[in-house]
Amino acid sequence: MGLLRRLLGREQAWVERWAVYPGEVGGHLAMYNIDLGAVEAAPVARLPRRLDVEFRYKGEGATGMPDAGELGAIHALDEVVRQALRSVKGALVGRVLSGNTGRITGYLPDGATPPPLADVPGLTPETTVTPDPGWTRVREQLTPDAWQRNIMDDNQVVQELEAHGDRLSTPRAVEFLAYFPDPERAEMAAQDLRSDGFAVTVERGDEGDFVLQAIRSDAVEPPALHEVTWKVRGVVERHDGLYDGWGCMVQTG
Repeated sequence: MGLLRRLLGREQAWVERWAVYPGEVGGHLAMYNIDLGAVEAAPVARLPRRLDVEFRYKGEGATGMPDAGELGAIHALDEVVRQALRSVKGALVGRVLSGNTGRITGYLPDGATPPPLADVPGLTPETTVTPDPGWTRVREQLTPDAWQRNIMDDNQVVQELEAHGDRLSTPRAVEFLAYFPDPERAEMAAQDLRSDGFAVTVERGDEGDFVLQAIRSDAVEPPALHEVTWKVRGVVERHDGLYDGWGCMVQTG
């Protein structure tokens, strides 16, 4: 029944999967909060009109990011917009904060008009509705690039570690895994990683591929973590390998 409900427009065409990651907009730090399920589903034919809700905030310092109080108000506005969209069978797809300005984006069925937004103290949002059947804003501006996806992959592991009380700043053995189609390319990647201080082994895998394991003692605290993982991923992919991520034991001491 799930497929039929989606075809009839009674059920959302994707499973929500939200992620937060940094970026830049016009040379300013930006923070994205995006439904990756919507990104992967785009465009959705039954939601051809885009709703944008823009607002300004004072922010803290030169970062252009909101302070704690403003962030609470922004989260409240997110929910107000979400409920307004749901009331007309639309969907929220994301939010970007940058340079003391925020924009919340969603998509609407053709002909649907969302109700007026409920007031959120401290914010004065302005709403526009624009035809966007190709979901160009999602595909061109809200889709994470390779660096941002690497950060999201890292953050999934970091969040699991934090949930178990990990002290991310404590160095520990961090293990990376990657897969290669032949031993020659695996060994070339291994040499590059060994020159950067990793202990590396290459073994034949059960599926006929070659498994590279690289271990080095590092803290796992962002943002330095992202530089390490990005470098390992780059070595693996440069030699036609498949990067499979990293893991480590929880450190609470």
